[in-house]
Amino acid sequence: MLFCVLLFVLLGCKDAADSTSDERFVDPRSQALLQQGTAALEQHEFEIALVFADSAERYTPELPDAAFLRGRIYSELGDYEKAAVAYTTTLERDPAYRGVWHNLGNNDFRINQFEDAIINYRKELAAHNAPMPWRGIGRAYVELGKVDSARVAFESAIQLDSTYGPAHFNLALLLEDEGKFPAALTHATYAASYTPDDWDYRYLMASLLATNGHNAEALPHLQAVTEHWPWHHASHYKLGQTLVRLGDTESGQLLIDEAEDLRAKDANIMQLLNSARAATDESLPHAALGSALRLVGRYEDAMRAYKIARHLDPANLEIQTNMANLMLLQGDTLGTIQAYQHILQQDPSFTGLWVNLGIVHAMAGQMQDAQAAWERAVTLDPENAQAKAYLARLR
Repeated sequence: MLFCVLLFVLLGCKDAADSTSDERFVDPRSQALLQQGTAALEQHEFEIALVFADSAERYTPELPDAAFLRGRIYSELGDYEKAAVAYTTTLERDPAYRGVWHNLGNNDFRINQFEDAIINYRKELAAHNAPMPWRGIGRAYVELGKVDSARVAFESAIQLDSTYGPAHFNLALLLEDEGKFPAALTHATYAASYTPDDWDYRYLMASLLATNGHNAEALPHLQAVTEHWPWHHASHYKLGQTLVRLGDTESGQLLIDEAEDLRAKDANIMQLLNSARAATDESLPHAALGSALRLVGRYEDAMRAYKIARHLDPANLEIQTNMANLMLLQGDTLGTIQAYQHILQQDPSFTGLWVNLGIVHAMAGQMQDAQAAWERAVTLDPENAQAKAYLARLR
């Protein structure tokens, strides 16, 4: 179970603090730019987000919110040195800025500096007593093997906000590891009910329902998770076990066998993920991670990895092509066409991409544009059988 949770933590921290500064005059244009930058960051458009952060500062110099946004961007990119500089700048501009110490703690956590993470989380608590840093402290104590301290931290978060799903989730994991399954189920159920759109929480609740013998109740939740996450080996395995217990041995065994195949793919992804984390300034490990994630159907995670790779190597047309192809898999025909056209502006001799552009135009019902693209491919390569075949069909 912890393997699955770790994978999600590495791909993106859900518990990062948003910017919160004290009341001060901020030019309305800066506010609008910061909102656009935050939206760009949420879409993992890192270059655009950085441009918005820089632009916001032009209208309101020494703006702590802009430095904080920059810190969040570099944290997402895994460039923790630049993130630390940006967060330090934020504190220089506003020593009481909410969320800075918490996010610095998150970055320490990501590089396994758990004691440093606790120090920063406690600094956040000293300035702003809130559930989020308490949860961070608990997670760090879990990694350090200090289970009692971790439990106290999670319970402290819940005391501050009984509806804070992430703390219930982590406390449930802790109790599960200790074999306290009924108590773990209670907190997992709270987490899933307070944060119903989080599939991690729903899976943990379903898994613990099955562990506690509530197989019929667990079944629809496990089926929903497995359908939503067709690549998730743990839910496949747990669903298979549950079906076997309910008497459907054949279907259950098929899922258990499938889970073993998915487990091997997960191991490969974890290896690529560790390589990408270690190569903060190299694009290829991130691109390789993106391709592995794409192959198992994890399209959103794959796009994030590709966008990091593109940020590190903006001129790499192979990365741009992989991103465009992924857009097509996600059903974004217009976005794919625009991405192909952008690549072809940089390299008009890319014959294969002219063929692909024609195919996507045809999918969109734009037959004249499709014909033009295939004719361009044949001009570049008169022996291109694929483009000639498509043109023959049109005729």
